[in-house]
Amino acid sequence: MGSMWKIVRGATLIVLGGQIGVGATGPVPAAAGEAGPSASIVQSTYAADFVATAASGFAMNDAGDVAGRSYKDIGCGPFCLPPEETVVWRGGQRIVLPAIPGLSGISVSSINAQGWVAGFAGVPGTTTHAVVWKPNGNTYQAIDLGTLPGTTISYAVGIDDLGRAVGWSTTSNFPPSGSPFMWTESAGMVDLSALGYPDEAPGAISPGGTVATISTWFVLGDPNSVVPMPPAPPSLVTGGPGAINDAGDQARFLVSTGPQNLIYLFRFHHEGAGTWQLLSPSGTGQLSRAGVGGINAERDVSATVLSTAVIAPGPDGLAKGLAPLLSPAYQGSALVFGGPMNGPGQILAQVMIGRSQRLMKLVGATPCGANCIQIDSLKMTGKFIPDPNAPPDSCTPNASNHVVAKVRVTDELGKALQGVVVKGRFVDDYWLDKAVTRTTNKKGIAKFVHNGVACVGAVAFLVDDAAKVGRSFDRTKGVLTNYVIPLPK
Repeated sequence: MGSMWKIVRGATLIVLGGQIGVGATGPVPAAAGEAGPSASIVQSTYAADFVATAASGFAMNDAGDVAGRSYKDIGCGPFCLPPEETVVWRGGQRIVLPAIPGLSGISVSSINAQGWVAGFAGVPGTTTHAVVWKPNGNTYQAIDLGTLPGTTISYAVGIDDLGRAVGWSTTSNFPPSGSPFMWTESAGMVDLSALGYPDEAPGAISPGGTVATISTWFVLGDPNSVVPMPPAPPSLVTGGPGAINDAGDQARFLVSTGPQNLIYLFRFHHEGAGTWQLLSPSGTGQLSRAGVGGINAERDVSATVLSTAVIAPGPDGLAKGLAPLLSPAYQGSALVFGGPMNGPGQILAQVMIGRSQRLMKLVGATPCGANCIQIDSLKMTGKFIPDPNAPPDSCTPNASNHVVAKVRVTDELGKALQGVVVKGRFVDDYWLDKAVTRTTNKKGIAKFVHNGVACVGAVAFLVDDAAKVGRSFDRTKGVLTNYVIPLPK
């Protein structure tokens, strides 16, 4: 089958197949007078900060704000389908982004340091308009960017920290005719090609305004900064931009020219004429998921290869699985998607908690040596309570689950700790997201109870935090998550 690329809200999803042997030149030293990247900020151990369940994340800024989509828990379990909403998780709030009148649906691709979001409104493949969502207190204002003169369709691929959004504006006829644009709140939409930039669709933009197209990269504000991308290594062709940093280093998938067109993860080093570095010898085909998450100033690359989250430490390290870096306190949870990585090194990921994926931010975690709080054990029980007016074991809205999670909290020596405030949440295989808080007794026990809708698969419990004055919560040890499948007793 031929190659097929689909740009999906800040990540490049590829539906491809094929096989090939590949090779690439390695990185080159920084040019004379040019400072090279600093050391990698990839951590040896990560903890997972919960963002949402039944959700997808597409962009994250340096403050840790996340843009994505999620289903809100309305208490109906498997007996209804809540609406999927496009949202921003910011400052502990879930903010629903407003729609554009007359255009069905919205998609987001980028969020800058100030919380401005870029994307488009409308159904992909039909008439869409580029949109920027501007923060307004605890809400957002939607700004329809319109289109360039003579065109009818537009979309935005990103927005930098100066509020400059870039994208593509085109006609709907075949063959289409379009131009790249830059939008600012003060000047509106302008044609980048008329300013001397390449007449190609932007594919990615860095926080500082460095832009990648399929065959060039450049810095906004300087038309003379345009640099052509070097040819792909033998037996490969250049794929669409995935992510770019301020210096021009990039993470991309290159496409094999074989019969099934497998795609391979590469790091592009910008120095000199630029060089390609193969990060993973594993090609992703049509039955697996792949996407670029991000590349930071240190050239750390986050991505998904063969439906597995990977990280490639900068400046020239190779890709390795992210899951082994997740704290063992999460009991070996799989990481099935490696999403955007921000400047401080947080990584947006899909993490298996219980038996379902949860949207979480991976953050560096260090062991605690003294005055620690550890979750020594997390035990769960679950009971299915049938509907008294239905046959036994029937799944009806009147059946229910009774689930108990019992946490034991100790210090680093195993001594029970009283007075620790433990925060956690119940989640199931549908929409449940129930935050709970309890304080440990003199035996170090905190007991959490959930009574809710039945027939929701596994019910999991996740410890979010544990706090007591003068002590530090250690998320590198112990047990932070468990699950149970409620059954009739």
